[in-house]
Amino acid sequence: MSVISFKEATMLLLGFGLVYSLFYLRTHDELFPHDASVEQNSLAVTEGSNLTTTPSENQPKIIPQAVLETVEIPDWLSNKGDFDQSNLTEDDLLELAKLSHQQDHDFFPDNQNTLVYLLKAKDLGMQSAELDELLTAVHANLYDQAEMASSQYDAETLTALTARLRSIDDTDPKIGTYTNQISVIKTLQRLADEVSNYLAENRLYEPDQQDALHTLLSAMQIDNNYPPLMTLQQELLDRLSLMAMRSAQEMDFTMADEHASRMMQLASEDSKTVQTLLQIQNQKQNRFAYLDQQFYQAINNVNLPRAQNLLDELSELAIAQPQMEGYRNLYDKTQLYGAFEIGGEFTDLLPTGQPGPVMVVIPNGQYQMGSQTGPKHQRPRHTVQFDYGFAVSKHEVTVGDFKRFVEATQYKTTAEQANRAKIYDEGTGRFKHKFNINWRHDYLGKLASDDLPVIHVSWHDANAYAQWLANNTGESYRLLSESEFEYVLGSGNNQTYPWGDEEPQQVWGNFSGAQDKFRRSRIRWREGFSDYQDGFWGPAPVGSFIPSLMGLYDLSGNVMEWVEDCWHDSYIRAPIDGSAWVNRGCENRVIRGGNWASANSEYEIRHRVSAEPELTDPRIGFRVARTFNF
Repeated sequence: MSVISFKEATMLLLGFGLVYSLFYLRTHDELFPHDASVEQNSLAVTEGSNLTTTPSENQPKIIPQAVLETVEIPDWLSNKGDFDQSNLTEDDLLELAKLSHQQDHDFFPDNQNTLVYLLKAKDLGMQSAELDELLTAVHANLYDQAEMASSQYDAETLTALTARLRSIDDTDPKIGTYTNQISVIKTLQRLADEVSNYLAENRLYEPDQQDALHTLLSAMQIDNNYPPLMTLQQELLDRLSLMAMRSAQEMDFTMADEHASRMMQLASEDSKTVQTLLQIQNQKQNRFAYLDQQFYQAINNVNLPRAQNLLDELSELAIAQPQMEGYRNLYDKTQLYGAFEIGGEFTDLLPTGQPGPVMVVIPNGQYQMGSQTGPKHQRPRHTVQFDYGFAVSKHEVTVGDFKRFVEATQYKTTAEQANRAKIYDEGTGRFKHKFNINWRHDYLGKLASDDLPVIHVSWHDANAYAQWLANNTGESYRLLSESEFEYVLGSGNNQTYPWGDEEPQQVWGNFSGAQDKFRRSRIRWREGFSDYQDGFWGPAPVGSFIPSLMGLYDLSGNVMEWVEDCWHDSYIRAPIDGSAWVNRGCENRVIRGGNWASANSEYEIRHRVSAEPELTDPRIGFRVARTFNF
C-alpha cells in the first residue's frame, strides 16, 4: 500500500477549497452586481433560445419536449384551437382529461382519452386531489366497461380494456380474470365457426363426432349462453326436427327416433324438441293402428309372410310392448295351426257345396315312437318331433264320404276292377272272397249305410280319395303318416293301449270281446278281451264310442287304416319329423290300428301290419289328414 506524502495531501486540500468557492459564488448570484442592460440582454438571449426559465411556484409547468411529443390534442374536441400544442402545461393535461371524461372518452380512442392524459400527468409528478378523484372515476368506469364487454363476449374491447387496467396497475387481480375470459371468448368464437362450417357441409352428426352436434355440445359445456352458440343450436334443432318429421312421414321411425334422440341430446326441454317428439309419437300411433288392423287381417287370412312383416314393424314402433306378446303368441299359433284352435273342428267345402270330412286340429309336440323290447319291425324306439300342428279327420272316411268322391269322379276302385272282395262268412265265421263286392257293401256283403266306415278299399283307393279332396278344396289333404297315426292313437303317451296298460275296464271302442257274440248264434271271439263287450260284431257306425284325448274316434278298433308310409322292417333311418317314410320301389304299405275282429295285441299303440297296396278287406278302411300350408 502506497502512502500519500505531505506535499500531495496539501495540494488536494487546496483543490477542494477552490471548487467549493466557485460553487458558492455561482449559486448566490446576488453577490454579483448587474445592471438593467445586462438583464435585458439576458432576457433577449432567453427568448431567442431553447432554454427555459425557472417558473415561480404559481406558474403552470411546461410539459417537457419529450413528453410533449406524445400528447395528442383530441380530434373530437370542438375547441381544439384553445390549446397550444407546442406549449402544453400540466394543467392543460388535467383540462384535457376533464374534457375527455365529460365527453365519455375515458379510455377511447387510443392516445386521446382521459386515462392517457391522467397517466401522463402522474408520470410528470403532478399531484392533485382533482386528478386523483378523476383517476378513481376512470378506474371505476373501466371496471364497468370491462364487465359489460365480458358479458357481451366482446373479446376485442375486453382486450383493450384489460390493457388499460394493466397501465394503471399491473398487479390488479381483475387482469387475470379478464385475460382468462378473453381466451374463453376466442375459444367460443372458434368453435362457433367450426359449427357453422359443419352445418354448411350438412355434417349434423357423424360416427366420428366430427360434426356440428358434438362440436356444439363441447362449446356449450364451456358456456351455453354464448349468443352465436344459441343461434346455432336453434338452427341445428330446426334441421334435425325437419329430418325427423320427414322420416316419420316416410314411416322410417328408426331414423325418426335417431334424429329425435339427437335433439334430446342437444336440448331435451326445448319447445322444438318437445313438439317434434309429440308429432313423431302421433305418427307412430296412427301407424300402429293401421298395422294392428292389417296384422289381424293377415292372421285371419293365414298370410304368415305378411303377418311376419307386420309383426316386425309393430315391434320396431316400440309403443305397445304389452301387446307385442299377444301378437307373437297369435302369430306362433297361426304358424302352427292356421286360423284354428287346438282341438277345434272344421270342414272344408267341396265345389258342389257339400262338406268334406270333419277335421280336428292336432297340437304340435313330440313322443317316443316304437318299442325298445318289441318285435324288430317296432324297433328302435325313437323321438319324433312335430314342429307344426296338423288336422286329422274326426272319423274314419264313411261310405257316404266315399260316395261323393265316386259320383264326382266316376272312379273305379280296386275291388270293382277285380269284381270281388272279401266278406265275413256268417256260417263259418271266416273271411272269404265274393264276387260283386266293393265299397258299397258292408262286411257281410250287404249294401252298407252311409254312416259306416268305408271298407273293401285298397291303399290306391284311399290315396285317390285324399288327392281328390286336395284338388277340390285347394288344401293339402293326404293319408296320415305312420308316425302321425301312432302319435294321435296314443295321444302322445307312452303306454300299451290308447287307454292304458291293462285290458279296458269300460267300453272304449269296437273291439273283439269274449262277451260279444254274432247275432243270436253261439259264435264268440276267442282272442278278444275276456271281459269286454261293446255290442257290435262287425264295423259300427262312426262315432259310436268315446273319442280319444285328441278328439278322434275309432282310432283303435272298428277298422284298421291305411297310412301313407311304405313298409320297412325296422325304424332304422326312419324320419323323426313326423313325415311319411316313402321311397322309390315301394312294394308294401303300412296298416295301423286294431279292427272289430283283432286279437288283443293288435290294439296296442305300436302294432303295425304290412300289406300289398292292392289289398281289399272288410276290416280295413282309412282316414285323412291335412297339412296346414302357410
